Amino acid sequence: MALKNDYAGFCFHRNKISKIDRIDGDISAEQFYLDYILKRKPCLLNSEYVIKNRCNIDIKYLRENIENVPVELEQKISNSFGIGEKKKMKFHDFLSLLEEGNTDYYLNTQYIKESAYCPSDFCNALTRQMINFLPKRLEIMGNLEIYQYNVWLGNNADEDLKTFLHHDYHDNVYVLLKGRKVFRIYSPDFAPHLKTNGNVYRVHNNGLITYSPFIRSDGSHLLDVYKKKMDKVYLHISAMTNHLDKKDKLLEDKIIESSINKAEQKLNKLEDNVLNYKLRKHKFRPKPNTRDDIPSHFCLLNTVARNYEDDIFSDNTDVGKKYIDVHVNEGDICKKKMNAYVATMSFM
Repeated sequence: MALKNDYAGFCFHRNKISKIDRIDGDISAEQFYLDYILKRKPCLLNSEYVIKNRCNIDIKYLRENIENVPVELEQKISNSFGIGEKKKMKFHDFLSLLEEGNTDYYLNTQYIKESAYCPSDFCNALTRQMINFLPKRLEIMGNLEIYQYNVWLGNNADEDLKTFLHHDYHDNVYVLLKGRKVFRIYSPDFAPHLKTNGNVYRVHNNGLITYSPFIRSDGSHLLDVYKKKMDKVYLHISAMTNHLDKKDKLLEDKIIESSINKAEQKLNKLEDNVLNYKLRKHKFRPKPNTRDDIPSHFCLLNTVARNYEDDIFSDNTDVGKKYIDVHVNEGDICKKKMNAYVATMSFM
């Protein structure tokens, strides 16, 4: 089945723009929402204007403020991070390796358990100890809340070292504490051209890339949505039924019975939705991943170094060269949109 591309947000190539916006001053939450969040447009910000009372977090700070908890590291393979072997190590031992200039290990996302609806915790054991030194909310993001904190830490002097080209599942606010980093980004519009390991089913209008027809644009699974709605209806019916049994009623029996009848009709429709979902689920035959050693959202191709004369807007240019280079320096914040494809290179 052909990929459904409904993406309607900002695209560098569609707008013939090759440079990311940099905001070096103050910007209101309302203006930021209108210009960047609503349009799905990435940008660079200065952390001095975004994070109030920020701490100078370096290796010395981490050693003094973070307990020597076990962490999971990734061991570098060739010139790439993202598919290396995992290794357990005490956090302070890892910091010592960094101080010695070791470039073989990288502190990647420390995963936490998730339920069907959300992560089991706000952040992992390592980041939890930093929570008092991290912003709880960002004024520039308005009423949007921080979903999760992650910390990445490593040492590198190899300009050829990069992560696999991949896409993320959430809007990211990436704060660079030390060193410098280069993001090579593509719009979700490129989903048909950047072959992922998994078979992309749809790109939603907000840029969410999904591998199943049962995921909504907000990332919710249809079955979870139906079950939550059914739970609410069951509670409503139970409350109304209990009210019928009371001697002193606030409402007439006919009104209560009518309310129960409407709720039961709604419940029947939801049960039909669940049944239809199960039938569609049974018929849906997703293609297997091409490779077993990388996740579905990793691309099978990677970015390619380009020359000055390469035209990223030309149909004749290789797709591996059509990325937008985003150079992030110490103190910068990179706001990346949901599901932008990205490969990164880090330097310390």
